[in-house]
Amino acid sequence: MSFVHYFNRGFQRDIAKLQFSEVPQVLKDILNDQDLVLFGGKNWSTVDADLKNIDPEVRPMFVLCLFALVATDQCMQTYFKQHYNDWRAETVYPKFAWTRFGLYNENPLKLLSIPEQAQLLDSEQTCKLMREFVVFYRGLVADYCRQHAPELSADRFFSRLLQDNIFNLHEGDVIAAFKQASRGLIQSPPVDASASEGYLLAA
Repeated sequence: MSFVHYFNRGFQRDIAKLQFSEVPQVLKDILNDQDLVLFGGKNWSTVDADLKNIDPEVRPMFVLCLFALVATDQCMQTYFKQHYNDWRAETVYPKFAWTRFGLYNENPLKLLSIPEQAQLLDSEQTCKLMREFVVFYRGLVADYCRQHAPELSADRFFSRLLQDNIFNLHEGDVIAAFKQASRGLIQSPPVDASASEGYLLAA
């Protein structure tokens, strides 16, 4: 099964199996996002419950697709604010985040490391899928830019994403495999991202 086939069919069903948490109305009002729903908790504390209903055979694809959506959402919100409202309206996916006195995004790479650490993911199979995933992920972002944000390119997007501080996380074989394969996300020389322009993480 290809990533495109799974994303268009199985993933949309599987993502509904996550353990969602409601967001206080006052926070929805502050963020101007009435559809805001969270999953994961701090350090993906709900990983066992989130993945127990996902077929182990498709978990590698599920986790990678989930990472793609979360990383894209956080990158759009941080570096491409002028496009974020349209992105959010088009997708309305749950956020990998938690609340205390505000909203705190979790590091998207923890979607790759924590299931591996918890032995809930076949890391060998996930690593074998990485090159195919990178091709799929680039195509996903390129298609979105072409259809909804033609002034934004996939190369510019991934240049920002791959230079963010989230990539200081070095845990496990799956993250290492993604970092090695991620050079395929950019097809022209990368654009330097200024560290002063913000990070994906709110915490």
